Amino acid sequence: MSMYTLSFEPAYICKDSPERLDFHIQSGDYFSFLATKLGFLEEAVTRCGDLSGEEKDIAKELRHDLRYIQAHYKIQPRGGDEIQDMRPSGNLLSK
Repeated sequence: MSMYTLSFEPAYICKDSPERLDFHIQSGDYFSFLATKLGFLEEAVTRCGDLSGEEKDIAKELRHDLRYIQAHYKIQPRGGDEIQDMRPSGNLLSK
């Protein structure tokens, strides 16, 4: 695998605090935010030369889907029994 450098901290792409995520959800731009993060990740992997044309198409479609969702939907908070628990790994526990 080739080495690559980022012009920003990798944690900026991968590790956002719950407060930062809540900010984007409440601001109504969470899906655009995800699309932007996906674009940063795609750029970093492309610099490695390890992203095939098919993988680039998949990333492009995902970004398009996220922007579509952003334009047509909004996130509503769950309440009471609807809230799902998360494992430390980040996976959701089944109800």
